[in-house]
Amino acid sequence: MRLVILCLCFSASLTQAQVDSAFFRKVFNEALENGQAYARLGELCKTIGSRLSGSPQAEKAVAWGKQMLSTYGFDSVYLQPVMVPRWERSKTESLVFSSTIFNAAIKGEKLQDYNCEAFEELPLKPAKQHRIPAVALGGSVGTKGKLQAGIVSVHSDAQMDSLGKAGALKGKMVLLNRPFPETYLNTFKAYGACVGQRVNGASKAAAYGAVAVLVRSMSNRCDLHAHTGVMIYDDKQPKIPAMAVATAVANLLDKLIQQDPGLQLTMQLGCQTLPDAPSANVVAETRGSKYPKSIIAFGGHFDSWDQGEGAHDDGAGCMHAFEALRLLKSIGYQPRHTLRCVWWMNEENGLRGATEYAAVAGKTNEKHVAALESDRGGFTPRGFGVDSAFLPKALKYKALLDANGIGEIEKGGGGADIGPIRKINPNAVLVGFIPDSQRYFDVHHSETDVFESVNKRELHLGAAAVAVMIVILDQELD
Repeated sequence: MRLVILCLCFSASLTQAQVDSAFFRKVFNEALENGQAYARLGELCKTIGSRLSGSPQAEKAVAWGKQMLSTYGFDSVYLQPVMVPRWERSKTESLVFSSTIFNAAIKGEKLQDYNCEAFEELPLKPAKQHRIPAVALGGSVGTKGKLQAGIVSVHSDAQMDSLGKAGALKGKMVLLNRPFPETYLNTFKAYGACVGQRVNGASKAAAYGAVAVLVRSMSNRCDLHAHTGVMIYDDKQPKIPAMAVATAVANLLDKLIQQDPGLQLTMQLGCQTLPDAPSANVVAETRGSKYPKSIIAFGGHFDSWDQGEGAHDDGAGCMHAFEALRLLKSIGYQPRHTLRCVWWMNEENGLRGATEYAAVAGKTNEKHVAALESDRGGFTPRGFGVDSAFLPKALKYKALLDANGIGEIEKGGGGADIGPIRKINPNAVLVGFIPDSQRYFDVHHSETDVFESVNKRELHLGAAAVAVMIVILDQELD
C-alpha cells in the first residue's frame, strides 16, 4: 500500500511539473515561431468577410471552418445545427441633413479626409443637403420610403424623460448622444455605461412620440466611422427606425441643433427581418486521457456584423481557440479532460448558438467542468477574469503568468456564449480572456474591423495565453 501511495504522489507531482516555466516557454515559442492563427484569420476575412447570422456569407464560413479544422488531425470535428434569426440590411440606406446655416464638402470619398477636430471646426455657411456617415442598427425596421423630421439631442435618460414629458420629442428624430466616460480606464466599463441607449433607446423615445432615433456610435474614438450593433424593441411601443451615427457626426449635429432650430434630417432604410435560417456551431476537440467525459470548452462567436470583416469581433477569438487546441497538440500535451474548441453562431443578435449548445449538452448529460471565452479582440494579452471559486488556484500560477505578460487575474469570468453552460453545469468554472482594451472600440462593429487592423504577433500571443490557461484548468480541475 505504501508503494502505491508513493507512486501516486510521484505521478501527481510529475503531472503538476508539466506546468512550469519551460512548459510556458514551449507554448509561446510554438505560437510565435509556427503560429497558424493569423494566416487562417486572413483566409476567413479576405475570402468570406463579414458573417451576419443567417446570411450566405455565414454559411460559407461554417463550411470553411469545418474543412479547415479537419486538416489538423483533431480527434473530432463536427457541426452542431441551430436555427438563427436573419436580419438583412438593404442597399437603400441613407441619412441626409439640411441646415439653413451649414455648407461644407463632406460627401463621398472626401469624408475620410477630415479628422474629428477638423470636422467640428468646419465653417457654418448657408446650406444644401449633406449625406452623413450612418448605418442601420441590427434589428431596426425600415422607413417605408423617406422619413423627414427635425431632431432633438439628448444626453441622458433623465433628459429624455424631461423633454418627452414636455412633448418636445413628438414627431422628432432623437439623437441619443451619451459619450463614453473618458475617465474609465477600462473601455468595456465605458461601453457598459452607454450601450443601453443603443439597445433600448428606440422604444424609450417612441414612448414619447419620436419617429426615429440616431445613436452615437459606441466608441471612445472621435472619427467618421459609424458603429452598428443590436437594438431591441419593446412590443408595447411603436417600432421606429434606428441608425448609428459616427461620433464626429454626433458632435456636429449637437452643435447644429443649438444653432439651427430648423435643422431637418431625411432617413431612408430598407432593412428587414426575415424568417429564421439554418446555421451551425463549429466544433473541434481533443479527447481527454483521464476524464474523457468531462469537458473544457473554449471559443468565440463565429458570426459578425455586416460592417467590416469581423476580424477582431470575433474572428480573433475563434482563432485564439483553434490555435490553442493546435498548439497543445503540436507540443505533445496530453489533456486530462476533453478539450473542445467551439465557434458559436449568432452571439451578436440572438445567442442562439450558445443556447442550443447548452441545450444539447443538457440532453446528452455532458459534464462541463470549465469554459473559457475570448470576445474582446486580438490585442495584446493581459490576463483573465476568473470565477471567484477558482481564483485561488489560478493565482498559484501568477508568477508564471506575470513572466509572460498575462498575470492580470481578476475576479469575475465568463461571457455571453459560455453563460448558458452554467444552467446545465452550475459548478462549471467560467473564464474570460482579457487583452488590452484601449483600441477595441476603435473598430468594434464598424467598417474598420478588418484583417489589416489585427497585429500578427499580438494575435499569436493571445492564442498562447489561452492555451496555457486551458492547461491550468485541465491540471487543477477533477
